[in-house]
Amino acid sequence: MASLHPILKKSYWFLAILGGLWATFLILLINPTFQRHALYAHKIHTAFWNNISNPEEFGFAKGQVTPFNLTTSDRETLFCWHVLPLDVYLDNENEIVQKATGLVGDLQETIGYKLLQRDPKSRVVVNFHGNAGHVAQGYRPSTYRSLSGIPHTHVLTCDYRGFGHSTIHNPPHIPTEAGLITDGISLTSYLLTTLQHPADRTVLLGQSMGTVIASATALYFASPSTSALPPTIAHPSPLPNSATAFAGVILISPFPDLPELLQSYKISGFIPVLAPLKGYPKIANYLSSKIIDTWPTLPRLQALLTASAASKTPVHISILHARNDPDISFRLSEAVYAGLETLFLGDENVVASEERRTIHGGERVKRGAFAYRSVEDGDRMRSVELEIVRYGGHNEVVGWSQVSLAVRRAFKGVKSLRPGLDVE
Repeated sequence: MASLHPILKKSYWFLAILGGLWATFLILLINPTFQRHALYAHKIHTAFWNNISNPEEFGFAKGQVTPFNLTTSDRETLFCWHVLPLDVYLDNENEIVQKATGLVGDLQETIGYKLLQRDPKSRVVVNFHGNAGHVAQGYRPSTYRSLSGIPHTHVLTCDYRGFGHSTIHNPPHIPTEAGLITDGISLTSYLLTTLQHPADRTVLLGQSMGTVIASATALYFASPSTSALPPTIAHPSPLPNSATAFAGVILISPFPDLPELLQSYKISGFIPVLAPLKGYPKIANYLSSKIIDTWPTLPRLQALLTASAASKTPVHISILHARNDPDISFRLSEAVYAGLETLFLGDENVVASEERRTIHGGERVKRGAFAYRSVEDGDRMRSVELEIVRYGGHNEVVGWSQVSLAVRRAFKGVKSLRPGLDVE
C-alpha cells in the first residue's frame, strides 16, 4: 500500500486532533459546572487590565458615564453604568465635569440621576448584553454611544452576577438562568420604583444572550406569578402590583431556546457545537437533554403576549437580526417571529405584512428570506416586528443605525410598515 504524502499525514493528524478536542469538549459539557462556565463565559473578560470604573478609557466624555453598584433582590452586588445622552450632557457640561466621580454606591446622589429626574422628556434604555466580557467589552461601548445620541435617552446597563466586577455569593456560585433573570428584574425594578422612572418611557433592549434576560424581565412585569419563569428567581420589593407596559422590547439576534440554538451555533463564528452531529440525532438529543439552563425565549414571549392580552396592556416587540451574523443564524429570529405570529392569526382584525427583498432568482430567496415582517392586533395594543438587515454581524449590529432607529420608533410609538428596509 502506498504511503501517504507527508502533507496529507499532517492534515490527517491535525483533523484527528481537532476532532478529539471537540469530542472532549462535548463530553465535558455534560458536567453542570463546566457547562455553565462554557455557556456564560463570565470569566473571559478584560477587566483584569481595563479600568471599567473609568469610562473615559472607552471613548466617553468626562462624567458622561457614572459607574455605580446595584444590590439585587437576593443581595448580589452588580456593577452598572448610567450613560447620559449627549444633548443633556452638552446643556449641563460644566456642572457634570465638576461633579464627575468614579464608582458610586448610590446613583441617586449623582448629578446624572438629578438630570434624569428633572427632565420631563427623559427616556431610558435598559440594556442587557450577551455572554462573556463586561459592560465595556468589545463593541458594547459603541452601543451606548449610539443610544446616547438619541435626545433625552439615558442608558442603564449592568454586568450580571459573576461577570466583570459583579459579585456571585449565592449558591451555586456560578451564573444561572434564574440568577441572571433576577438581575434583570432587579435592575428594572430599581429604575421603576427607586428611581421612579415611568415604564412607558422605558425600552428593554437585549442582544444575543441578553434577549433571554430582556424577554424574561418583560414577562415578569406583565405577569409576576407566571409559570414560564424559573421558580427560584428572587422577587423584588415591592412586587409589581399591576401589569407594566414598556415603550418597547427590542431583541437583537434572539433564538427560540438554547437546545435549538446549539444545533447551528458557532463559537466566535467558527467552532460549531452540535452541528456536526446532525447525522447522529440520538447523540445530539442526548446532549441536548443534559442542558440545564434551556433559555426558552419563544415560550416566554408567547406568555408575554398572552398575559398582555388578558390584562389589556400594550406590548410591542421588535426583533432585529443581521443576515451575516456568523454566530447565530438569522433564521432563528424568523423562527421566533413565526412562533409569535401564530398567536395573532386566530384573532379578528389582525394586520400582517411582509416585505421581501428585491429577488433575482431562487438563490436570493434562500439567502435572504424576508427583509421585514410585522403583525399587530386590531386594537394596535400588541405588535411584533421582524427586520433582517444585510450587515452588522453578531456584535457590531447593536451599535448600528437600525437598532438606534428601532429605539426611536419605540419611544415615539410610531408604527412604520417599512422601517428602513435593506433591499438588494
